[in-house]
Amino acid sequence: MRQERSARTLALIKHSDIIPAARSTAARDATATTICKTSSGENRRVPELWMMRIKKAMITAVVSVAVAATMPIVPGSAGSARTAIEARPISASVATPADPQSGCPLIFPDGPVAVAPNQPAVQDQSTIGIINALCDVTLDFVGCGFTPTSVTLGCDTNGDGVPDISIPLKNIKEIIGLLFQATIPTLATTPGTAFPLVCCGGKTTITLSRTISSGDDNAFGPFTQTIVCSIDLGIRAPVLISATPAEVDCALGQNQLIPGACFVLADGKPNVTSVFAVEVGNPNNVIQGGPIQILTPNLLDVFFRPGPAQAGKTFLIYASGPNGTSRNLTALPPSTPAGCPLGNEQGVKVAFKCKSASPSGGSGDSSNSSSIAVLSGCRLDRDETGSFILSIFGSGMRDGAKLTVGGVPPKKLKFKGPDADGAFTSVVARGKFCTGLPGEIVITNPDGTSSAPVFCGARCENQ
Repeated sequence: MRQERSARTLALIKHSDIIPAARSTAARDATATTICKTSSGENRRVPELWMMRIKKAMITAVVSVAVAATMPIVPGSAGSARTAIEARPISASVATPADPQSGCPLIFPDGPVAVAPNQPAVQDQSTIGIINALCDVTLDFVGCGFTPTSVTLGCDTNGDGVPDISIPLKNIKEIIGLLFQATIPTLATTPGTAFPLVCCGGKTTITLSRTISSGDDNAFGPFTQTIVCSIDLGIRAPVLISATPAEVDCALGQNQLIPGACFVLADGKPNVTSVFAVEVGNPNNVIQGGPIQILTPNLLDVFFRPGPAQAGKTFLIYASGPNGTSRNLTALPPSTPAGCPLGNEQGVKVAFKCKSASPSGGSGDSSNSSSIAVLSGCRLDRDETGSFILSIFGSGMRDGAKLTVGGVPPKKLKFKGPDADGAFTSVVARGKFCTGLPGEIVITNPDGTSSAPVFCGARCENQ
């Protein structure tokens, strides 16, 4: 498949208006850079590259590949001199996506790029969207005046527009003089993606460089040639890592804490607008979660209440937003590289299971429900007057029990949903609890037994 892709790219170049002149190794080393000055001061330039491709209609892309460079003489010690040759001096302004160096090659994936269902497709000859690519991504670089020995991709992790991490590419190989390839490799901790989870995409830079050592055919001494180019990775879809708890009481409802990445965009807007669960083996059984609390750019709090009819079933969790739906693969899409895992970017399926129904018709283990309350989740609402009310769900909660939210006791409690054992399945709290949110909820029954704490990530906004 790689050979077919390379042949296709070669065909594009051969059918373009350029027929590259043959250059010997000695001549290429003597000139040292893509464009340099000879001893007579004459500039030598790589011809402009014109690429043409037909897709439904004729599309002509004009690619400029002229690379400007000089060979300044840098004074050395004891009156000697050495030569430092660079494609162009690199400065802070040059190394930003908004101001790439001139003479950059055309960069696009070497063939179709596989992404998860409901994620934006990567268009032909475009890098936009490769942030969501499944596993390795091989890129074609067309029109560069030299084949680099190092290629690094930057990524902006904090949304300030400046790349702050570098991703080294591997398998750099020259196909012909004006075409080389390099691969963004998958990571050991995330075998399903080539991009760290802290990298949420967008415009960034890619740096091409090579180092020439001194030798008989290099009179100037060792030098490094570097060029910094702009590349748009597209914006990443939400990434889900796991869900806690793994088993829930679906009759009562449960808050799920979901860590992940890219829940908030660089401009502060949410990248998650809905969270839903799909039954394993039955894609028509979809449970919408809500309310959704984006606690941080890396943590969601979502309430699910599938209902007693879902007892014993397992559900895969997905988050969706303006840039697509999170990955949670049950099958690999076409063009996926060999060995790519199912599930999320880490090769893990993000899911929860509803507890099986008990013989009495309820769900879960109620052997200790007469004495110890079991909490399953919370939900923050407003009543008809606009005041905040907090509903706490669970089982075994007795009339007269005491409740704390983040260590703060609410002003009033109202017990609802009596069960056959005389306990209650929900409590509605009013007053004072907002100061304890987000925080852990604990309920203590009149006999002194206390529930295990359950974290509630709700916030009383504009109180």
